Amino acid sequence: MESTNKTAKKKTQTIDEGVFVEIKGIPQWLTFRGGDGRNPALLILGGAGAALSRMAPFFAPWEQEFTLVQWDQPGAGATQAKNGEAGTGPLTVDRITADAIAVAEFVRQYLQTEKIAVLGISGGSIIGLKAVKQRPELFSAYVGTGQGVNWMRQEQLGYAMVLEQARAASDQSAIAELEKIGAPPYKDAATDAIKSRHCGALTPAEQAYLASLDPAIMAAVRTPPAGASWIAPGLAGTDPRATAMVAYEKLRGDMFAFDAYRLGISFDVPMFFFQGDRDAYTVTSEVEAYAAKIQAPQKLFMTIPGGGHSAFFLREVFLGLLCNHVLQVAAGRS
Repeated sequence: MESTNKTAKKKTQTIDEGVFVEIKGIPQWLTFRGGDGRNPALLILGGAGAALSRMAPFFAPWEQEFTLVQWDQPGAGATQAKNGEAGTGPLTVDRITADAIAVAEFVRQYLQTEKIAVLGISGGSIIGLKAVKQRPELFSAYVGTGQGVNWMRQEQLGYAMVLEQARAASDQSAIAELEKIGAPPYKDAATDAIKSRHCGALTPAEQAYLASLDPAIMAAVRTPPAGASWIAPGLAGTDPRATAMVAYEKLRGDMFAFDAYRLGISFDVPMFFFQGDRDAYTVTSEVEAYAAKIQAPQKLFMTIPGGGHSAFFLREVFLGLLCNHVLQVAAGRS
C-alpha cells in the first residue's frame, strides 16, 4: 500500500497496517499496530540505521495500551530498500529530525489525534529530543531510553566502565581487546563497533528474558510470515546489520558532537527517562544528572534494574513504566 495523501480517519478498532508515505520528497515506511485506535499513539524512534518495524511481534503486548507507530528512517529498513543510496539523499541528524517532525505531523492527521507520544531509543533519543524541542505542540510526552546526553562523554565513561568490569572479572580477552583500542574517540566506525560490542552487550537479565520468550515470537521476527503487514512487500531483502552500519558511518560525526545541554534545559513537553541501571553505552549517571537539571511541565527519571542499553527488551517491565507514568499523559489526562 502506498500513499502520498492519506485521508484523515478516526481508527476505532484494531489497527494492523503498513504504508509507504511521502515524507520530505521520498517514500518512507510506516507501520501502525494497536488493539484500539482510540488509544494514545506512540511513535518509536530507533537508532541510526535501525528498523524496529521488523520487530513488531516482540512489541505486541504494548499494542493493548498504545497504537504503536514504527518508522523506517532514511537509511534504514524498507525506506532504504525502496529508495536506495541515490534516492535517500544525505543523512544528518538535522535531516532525520526534520523527517521525524514530518512523520509526527502525518501520524496526527492519519490517526486523527491532536498529539502523539514519542519514544527515543539510543540514537533515536537524539532525534526525539530535538523534535520535541523544535515542535512541542505535536507531542504529548517524550520518553527516552538509552538516552544520549553528551554522546562523547558517555562513550568515554562507558569505555572505562566496561574495562573496569572486565578487570574485575579477570576477562583477559576483553581486557586485551579494550586496552588495544584505548579510550574513545576513535578514527573509524570499525573501532567504534569493537567498543560497542562490550558497552552495548545484553545484560544477563536481558539475555534471560529473551531466552524465556515463546520461540514463535522471535521466529516471526527473524522470518516474518507471508503477507505480514509490518513487512513492505515487493522489496529485495537486505542485511540489516550492514545497512545500519552504513547509516551509522554517515551519522556518527553528528552523534559524537551531540550535547543535549546545547538545546537548552527548558522543555514544553512532559519528559520521562527510563534507563537500564547497567547501561554502559549511554551511561545512566549522565542521564540522571541531565533529567535533574531540565525544566518541563512534568519529568521523571527511573532506572530499570538489570537493564542495559537495550532495557526496552525487558518489555513487560518497560510497559509497566509506560502504563504507570506515561499513558495518562499521552491520553491527555494529567
